[in-house]
Amino acid sequence: MIAEVRGWAARTLPRPMVRTLFNLAYGRTGMQRGLKKAVDHTRLRVQHTGLTEGEAAVSVAGGLLPARSVPRFSAAQAIVDNRALVAGALEAAGIAFRDETLPGGAPTLGIAPERLQQAVEAVAQAAEGRAVYLLSSAGDGPHPVADAKPVPDAPLTFFEALEAGGLVLADQRHGCVVSPAAGPGRSLPWYSDVTFPIDAVYTWVDGTDPAWAARKAEAWRQAVAAGAGGSRYSEYSANDARFRSHDELRFSLRSLDYFAPWINHVYLVTAGQIPDWLDRDNPRITLVHHREIFADPGVLPTFNSHAIEAQLHRIRGLSEHFLYLNDDVFFGRHVDPELFFLGNGLTRMYLSSKTVDFGPDNPADLPVDSAVRRNRALLEQAFGRTIAYKFQHVAHPERVSTLAGIERQFPEQIRATTSAKFRTPEDISVASALAHYYGYLSGTTVPGRLSYRYCDISQPSAQGKLLRLLRDRNADVFCLNEVDSSGLDPEDLDRMVQDFLTEYFPVPSSFEVQA
Repeated sequence: MIAEVRGWAARTLPRPMVRTLFNLAYGRTGMQRGLKKAVDHTRLRVQHTGLTEGEAAVSVAGGLLPARSVPRFSAAQAIVDNRALVAGALEAAGIAFRDETLPGGAPTLGIAPERLQQAVEAVAQAAEGRAVYLLSSAGDGPHPVADAKPVPDAPLTFFEALEAGGLVLADQRHGCVVSPAAGPGRSLPWYSDVTFPIDAVYTWVDGTDPAWAARKAEAWRQAVAAGAGGSRYSEYSANDARFRSHDELRFSLRSLDYFAPWINHVYLVTAGQIPDWLDRDNPRITLVHHREIFADPGVLPTFNSHAIEAQLHRIRGLSEHFLYLNDDVFFGRHVDPELFFLGNGLTRMYLSSKTVDFGPDNPADLPVDSAVRRNRALLEQAFGRTIAYKFQHVAHPERVSTLAGIERQFPEQIRATTSAKFRTPEDISVASALAHYYGYLSGTTVPGRLSYRYCDISQPSAQGKLLRLLRDRNADVFCLNEVDSSGLDPEDLDRMVQDFLTEYFPVPSSFEVQA
């Protein structure tokens, strides 16, 4: 039903009216009602000649063009398919080409300048009946490849437009470039281009798993019996909201597959749990059990996110550069690797406007705030510098060497954190915070900026924030956190999140089993 809301409200109504409608849909008290099926709506209807079954009119590269509707999507596969289309057409037409793809760049095929027009005709023949377009670097287009007029002597990008639910999934950014080899061209990447492999690491838990929940309850009973319960832990060390799942991982992986095709490999770190929808045969993802990465597997099981993130650099086969994500973090639109890393290998860090004061420790502190205080003490000791700011809940750029360096320099603090089964005031937060400041002070990290949105789904303001995310779709990264949902109906909360995520990421990714 969010589709109906977005289809007309987000495009046609003033913002105050949009907020009013969303409140009516969900109930003015926040998340206590699902979207009502009786919400009257008017879809934005677009008439376009030439559409066939399975196509829809969408805005592509600044123009309104037909696009093919797809039941599932992977941006990386779309790039492969566009290259295969163009290369196959050139081969069939007897047009010689050479691969001029630069590291980290779009697929590029070089041909003789006098064969450029013939190449367009060959691709048009191979793409008959498909929503394939060409765009000239000289500024011409995009045009349906079948209707292409004489083309300028400039590189051309061929791409098939793909959509789902009115959302453009593939456009010119996924295309294959055909370049006339007239004179010397750029044969090396720019100094600022990221050409090294970048992996992604997710940490995930299924809090609804009865066996896992039983282990957690027993571990907490033992902690309380040992006298640590009321003094060492806060109410947020093991609260259920921290482990509740709204199937976010499925949609976060969709966001990665939609908008970050340059990710080399995905590692999913779990306590042996496996999502039932995960395609375990996908060669781009590897399941990693906690016992494979903990220096001391005897401390397991753990229910402490700080402990897990302190051991991520021990993943076998992990690239030096990677992004660390929780499952409640999503890519909101197409992002480039340069948003997270510099071409020389440095990482970027994204400071929050939120600070942790310099006052004494407070037993009521959130574990994230306690960890900042511990991080601060270590940095003051090691570098004679101090900190106050926390970090945004984004995809964290990391380097294995930086995390390993922290473990070597602060072994006692790492052991204390990894041996704590629940988050404690003595924890340090390594990958999500300390590594960024440590990298900055060591000369391997620089401040960065990205378009970011944060939404605590347990707050009454959540529904308005979600609607704005759907309407604008201008966040590079957004986070749907759940701090304290006690008192809220979990089914209504789950329905709201599911409706939003299904609308934002409408079709399965390559990481999901075929239905």
